[in-house]
Amino acid sequence: MRQLEAPKVPETLTVPLDRLCWFAAGPVCVAVSGGGDSLALLLVAADWARTRGRSVIALTVDHGLRPEAAAEARFVAETAARYGVAHRTLRWQAPQPGQAKARIARHDLLAAAARKAGSVLILTAHTEDDQAETFLIRARAGSGWYGLAGIQPLSLSPAETSGAPVFLSRPLLASSRADLRELLRANGQDWIEDPSNDNPAYERVRVRQQLAADPALRGRVLALQERLQLLRQVQDRALGRWLAEEVETRPDGTLRAPLPLPPGERGERALAALVTLASGRTRPVRSDALSRLAHRIGRPDTLRPATLGGAAIWIENGNLKAGAEHVLPPEQVNAIPARLSAMVTACSGEM
Repeated sequence: MRQLEAPKVPETLTVPLDRLCWFAAGPVCVAVSGGGDSLALLLVAADWARTRGRSVIALTVDHGLRPEAAAEARFVAETAARYGVAHRTLRWQAPQPGQAKARIARHDLLAAAARKAGSVLILTAHTEDDQAETFLIRARAGSGWYGLAGIQPLSLSPAETSGAPVFLSRPLLASSRADLRELLRANGQDWIEDPSNDNPAYERVRVRQQLAADPALRGRVLALQERLQLLRQVQDRALGRWLAEEVETRPDGTLRAPLPLPPGERGERALAALVTLASGRTRPVRSDALSRLAHRIGRPDTLRPATLGGAAIWIENGNLKAGAEHVLPPEQVNAIPARLSAMVTACSGEM
C-alpha cells in the first residue's frame, strides 16, 4: 500500500503533544473511530511521532452494534497504514445495547490494548466544541464549578480492568471541529460521518445544534470555562501535592492520611481519591454521600467505621485509614502504589 507524504500540520497542533506525551513510556496510542476529529488527531500524532522519533499505534473499537462498524475499522486501518502508523482493531466480544455499557467496554478494550503494547497513554480527540457542549450539559444537570471546568487535558482511564494505570490525553481541546476538518481537507483526507451525530434524540446533539445557532453563546461559554479551568488546575495541583506528601500506602492495601483533611471542597476530593484507591473501583463516588462522610470525619471523636464506594473508612491514632470493603485480588492490591502515583500525575496535568 502506497504511503502518503508526511502530513502538513501546524506546529500549534503538535506542541500540546510535547507537553502531554513527551515523558510517557513506550508508544503512544491513539483512539481512532474514523470520524473527522479522531482522524485529524491521527494525522497530528503521525506528524508529531515522525518529527520526534516516537512510535504511534492507532486503536479502533468495533462494538459490534452497527453493521458498518467493521468497514469503518478497515478504513481506519488503511488510512493509518498510509501514514506509516500501526493499527489494531479491538472487538467487543459480547456486545450489549446501551451507551453506558459501550463506553465501559470501549475504555476497557483501549486500556488493555495499550498495556499489551507497552504504552501508558491513549490520545482521544476531544475538541473545543466538546468542551462547550460539556459545559452546557453539566450546567443543566446542576454541576458545580469543578465539573463545569470541563474535560481535562490529562486524566486516568476509567477502565474497570485491573493492571498498570493508563492515562487519557486530549491534545486537541483548544482546536475547533471546523479547523480540524480544514486540516483534513488540506491533506486530502476523507473521514466518516456518523449519522448519530445528527440525531436529536441525544442531548449532546441538541446542545451542539443550540451552540451552532448561537456563536455568541459558544464564545461566552468557552471564556467562562477557561477561567474555571485555571481555578481547577490550582485546586488539582494542591490535591496532587497532598496525595504525594501525606498519603501512605501499606502492603495490605490500606491507605493512611493525617487528619484533618484539606479544607473545603478539596477535602471531599481527597476523600474521594482515598475511596477510589482503596476500593479498586473507577466509578465516581456519589457526591451527597461523600459530603456527609467528609462532614462526619471533621468530627473524628464521634466517627464510627463507615463504608463508601466499596471502601471501609475509619480513624486510628489520629489518622484516617481506608481499605477495601471486600478482599481485593493480590494484583489489585499490589497496583495501589502505582495508581496513587498516577493520580498525582493526573492532578499535575502533564506527564
